[in-house]
Amino acid sequence: MQSETVKGFIEEVCAQVKFKSAHNLLSYELAAHIEDQKSAYIKAGFDEITAEEKAVEQMGDPVTVGEQLNQLHRKKYDWLNIIIWVIAGIIGVSGVIAGVVFFVMMIIIGNSDFVLLASAASMTFILFGLGIAFMIITVWKVTEFQVFGYLLVKDYQRRRKKMNKRRNQ
Repeated sequence: MQSETVKGFIEEVCAQVKFKSAHNLLSYELAAHIEDQKSAYIKAGFDEITAEEKAVEQMGDPVTVGEQLNQLHRKKYDWLNIIIWVIAGIIGVSGVIAGVVFFVMMIIIGNSDFVLLASAASMTFILFGLGIAFMIITVWKVTEFQVFGYLLVKDYQRRRKKMNKRRNQ
């Protein structure tokens, strides 16, 4: 359980980071750094409250830290992201166009008996196209978040191992 001091610091840092998806991972990382430094101060003989205050103070100004983290954790719109959205859009629009064209053709070619069938078939085309587009976007966003989160956690673990090695030497 975090104290109000630590929560306040982390909230102020995260308020500066515009990429909201990074907030949970940044909160975890900042809390871990503060906890590590707090433990070091306790081992050095400080009481728990003083150790926590010194650990938070050592982190620096939360606005400055947040602005620096904002520079590191910007959402990047790379070409792959744009291409995925364009493909999903083309599939969705194609489904709508196919549904409308099919409906119009059945009205023009057929008689009144085909109107219900044409309506059902055109709605199927439209829903299928939009459904596939939605699935592509959903899978992409979940994958993108998982990869980003994995890389951020791995980077934190790598830096923590390095820091522990330096402490043990």
